[in-house]
Amino acid sequence: MGDMIKIAALNEDALFPAYLAAPVGAAKAAIIVIPEIFGVNVGIRQKCDRLANDGYLAIAPDIFWRFAPGVELNPDVEAQLQEAFGYFGQYDADDG
Repeated sequence: MGDMIKIAALNEDALFPAYLAAPVGAAKAAIIVIPEIFGVNVGIRQKCDRLANDGYLAIAPDIFWRFAPGVELNPDVEAQLQEAFGYFGQYDADDG
């Protein structure tokens, strides 16, 4: 339903990816879906798609784009869970 798009970073000459799901017709409102530590994975995209089906514009930004762009991890795979904790440790909320 949705698509990956690029958004201009504030005060930077850079673009970062985000998943955007739009409803058919006018949106009731827009919702920013903050991904868990696993990136913009299948589960996050499905949440955005469900919100769009309910009439909302939903966007999930790739919060790890500076050091792990496009990462999609599965929390049920132990190695990927540990990788996610490592990325979370690198994440700077002020840059987010």
